[in-house]
Amino acid sequence: MRRRSLALGASLLAAALVAAPATAVAQAKARGTSAKAKTPVRKGNKAKKPGRKAAPAPAPAAPALPKLETWTLDNGLEVAFVPVRTAPVVTVHVWYHAGSKDEERDKRGSAHMFEHMMFKGTEHVRPEQHARHVQRLGGSVNAFTTQDATAFHNTLPAEYLGFACQLEAERMRNLLFRDEMIDTEREVVKEEIRQADNNPLQKAVLELFDAMFTKHPYAWTAGGDAAGLERTNKQYLQDFYDRYYVPNNALLVVVGDADRGAVERCANEHFASIPKSDEPERKASPGDEPEQTQRRNRTEAPAQLGVKIGGYRIPGARHEDVYALQVLQTILSGGESSRLHGRLVRDDKVAVAATGSNFVLEHPGVFGVFAAFLAPDQADKVEAAMLDEVAKLRSKAPSAREVRKAKNQLLAGYVFGLESVNGLAQQVGLSWINTGNPGHWRGDIAGYEAVTPADVQRVASTYLTEDKLTLVTIPPGGSAAGGAQ
Repeated sequence: MRRRSLALGASLLAAALVAAPATAVAQAKARGTSAKAKTPVRKGNKAKKPGRKAAPAPAPAAPALPKLETWTLDNGLEVAFVPVRTAPVVTVHVWYHAGSKDEERDKRGSAHMFEHMMFKGTEHVRPEQHARHVQRLGGSVNAFTTQDATAFHNTLPAEYLGFACQLEAERMRNLLFRDEMIDTEREVVKEEIRQADNNPLQKAVLELFDAMFTKHPYAWTAGGDAAGLERTNKQYLQDFYDRYYVPNNALLVVVGDADRGAVERCANEHFASIPKSDEPERKASPGDEPEQTQRRNRTEAPAQLGVKIGGYRIPGARHEDVYALQVLQTILSGGESSRLHGRLVRDDKVAVAATGSNFVLEHPGVFGVFAAFLAPDQADKVEAAMLDEVAKLRSKAPSAREVRKAKNQLLAGYVFGLESVNGLAQQVGLSWINTGNPGHWRGDIAGYEAVTPADVQRVASTYLTEDKLTLVTIPPGGSAAGGAQ
């Protein structure tokens, strides 16, 4: 199963690494020609005067959004339904408001381990049979754990909507806890942790969160650690299940070829009889982490690939500045034409990849910038160039054209995310987890469009200051490494 929160930043940087050889500079070198493009002048048209800037393109038309219907059962289970008639399929998600930030500090990884256990058998479904039942019908299943949530999804032919609801309701309250199963899944998760520790990109992300959060449980991601898993016993897992895997801590999402009546019958028949529980205990609150007032630096042991990751704390998903921060991040790191890639990879040639990611979470998250490099003597240059590009956006607002381009990139990602029933259900579930509103995503386009160049400079000056920076360095192999500072 996937651990999205652990690998998000690392996957973006890995994607940049794959794309890096395809830059114009690399292609030009292979051909033995200059990477500088020539602009043809058509006959009968005058060439533009040097230095004259084209006006930014107008905003594209906003896409039509599908209808969203929501309601709540008497036992507290929230239901969200989006009808989509493009294909005879449905996706059924159940999102639990329980992630790694709800774990005990000495039992890190238990929420992720629990995700695995949910496939290992209930009173009426044998181990692994949930997935096999859906797959026999031509469908697919998966699950993931983040700092804030654990989600399970089933995509299958529309006529089996009720069956998917039945399977999910069964494991909401009828999971079996067997010692041998717990021991097996503990070892599976520990192996995933070992794989992450051997990946310098994922290792850097983990160290960044650990250095940035001294009080809040965002200090660890959903992957957890081996020591915490060893302390996770059967009784703790049972208590975790009884506390968080209850209807009044969950959202049922149905997207696809169905009508509201069918979804209501599905929810009422299979979920309504599950008793409501006490309000779940929360281990963390948004204000747990004290304000950072001094730069933090951490250097880890060398790896095959050198990595520099800088992080700044940003507000949680409900905050209005999130939209401007997303535009800012896209200007810095959105593809090969972004400022970070252009400076570090194409122009200065000190890094093999440079990108970034915003970890927008329920509580205050992280604005991250990343660079990967091979030569030990380039480490200082990589850091200087990366932080200089951040400083430029603090001191001067980007152009309207650059902001428009970033908005177009965000809009494209938004639209592509709505192309599938599963993508739509993800938007609904994440909105509910991060903001408490399953329809929050419907305002994203307006939120992005309202951002001005001055807003981008303002949030850069507010959140991306030198004293709020945490920088993690993993030197390339052969370099000397210091300790955490």
